[in-house]
Amino acid sequence: MIRGLLRLMESAVSEVKPGNAKQMKLLADLGLFGVAGAHFHHSSEDNYYWPAIEKNGADPSLLAPLVTEHHMIDPLLDEMQRAFESLEPTNAETLESAKVLVGRFQRDMLAHLDNEEPIFFPLLTEFMPDNESEGLAAELAKKAPRKGISWLMGGVEYGMTREQSAHFLATFPKPIQWMRPMFLRKYRRDCGILGVDPALPSQH
Repeated sequence: MIRGLLRLMESAVSEVKPGNAKQMKLLADLGLFGVAGAHFHHSSEDNYYWPAIEKNGADPSLLAPLVTEHHMIDPLLDEMQRAFESLEPTNAETLESAKVLVGRFQRDMLAHLDNEEPIFFPLLTEFMPDNESEGLAAELAKKAPRKGISWLMGGVEYGMTREQSAHFLATFPKPIQWMRPMFLRKYRRDCGILGVDPALPSQH
């Protein structure tokens, strides 16, 4: 899902044209969602998942390089936040700055995910019992950012299998689950305004 949303963001920042206020507003919303989502993803691992598996016997030295990568990416997220907050519809320079940062963000996040998955997933399987994992996921779902949730729902719809999305969304509050069709309509409509394919997260 994260990889798919990175593709969507990269496409959006390339398609948007200076002078189109509606496009620029949506691009800012998507960019700030990406920043908040990445911060939440990192803090969930740093403060919840990794301490939990270490408590259950995982070797902290295996996770140390991933912690370092988080610390390297977080300042870039702060730069991106400032760039997307300062987007101006008629200022091509602010768009170009955002485009450069998104390129760096995509490159660094994909490299981090490539490094993280072979280390973290086996440790999660070995040191995180299913009941503990489900309880932690439910707790974190309550803390997840709510702004930009239509982008998240698009990523879930197109970036996950049906089984994965059902498992992922099971921890979300019931009203959000019930409103999923509305969020997806907004997601597809916003993708249309940005000029991007809403199914981009499903492409590999």
